[in-house]
Amino acid sequence: MTKSNFEIRHAEIADFEIRSEGDGNTFTGYAAVFNSDSEPLPFIERIAPGAFTRTLASRNHVKMFLNHNTDIVLASNRSGTLQLAEDDRGLRVTADLPPTTAGNDLKILMQRGDVNTMSFGFHIPNGGDSWSDGGKQRTLTEIALHEVSVVTGFPAYEESSAMLRTVARLAQRTQMDQDTLADAFSAFQSGEELNADQVEVITQAVERQKMKTADPDQDVSGLLATLAKRLDFLESTAPAS
Repeated sequence: MTKSNFEIRHAEIADFEIRSEGDGNTFTGYAAVFNSDSEPLPFIERIAPGAFTRTLASRNHVKMFLNHNTDIVLASNRSGTLQLAEDDRGLRVTADLPPTTAGNDLKILMQRGDVNTMSFGFHIPNGGDSWSDGGKQRTLTEIALHEVSVVTGFPAYEESSAMLRTVARLAQRTQMDQDTLADAFSAFQSGEELNADQVEVITQAVERQKMKTADPDQDVSGLLATLAKRLDFLESTAPAS
């Protein structure tokens, strides 16, 4: 798995729960919900029931972070403080929060009702997704899970302004023209048919970002990964010239 394959998805769920048990606090929530339409990525995405079955059986090391910050660990499946399971609704997360500043702050934010979003980082194994005609809808049937996070701010890709900020960072990282990138990404997001120049711009951005793996930017990598997936699909279904 490379950074260019790493993707992030968010789920807004209002029924998080935190319980005081013994000397600690137990968190429960859902990092992913089955059969629910995503925000435009620019395509619409749904997670099929059972998509996490294989990754959960593999017992890979998965940690729970705050806002995808790997320096703020809230729980880990190897330590037994994080339990992950599929049910009829989605990927259920149960965690024993630590008595740290981050753990206590999260408890207060949840009790106030300020937090309602979880997220997960993943990649898709070969054959783990399918596309509708035209590449406008993607269904994830197998997900290799890397981490889960509680998100206290606004999810990436939720609004166009977030994408514009990400494009600005991408332009700086890849030394490409920001306006040219924004034009190509805007056309892609709206579902317009891309011209040859716009396809080349996105392809070049993906390739240049791959060279930045020593200095990863998860928002940039996640955006490019989703766009590259759809671009690959469109190219594979295009009629031969």
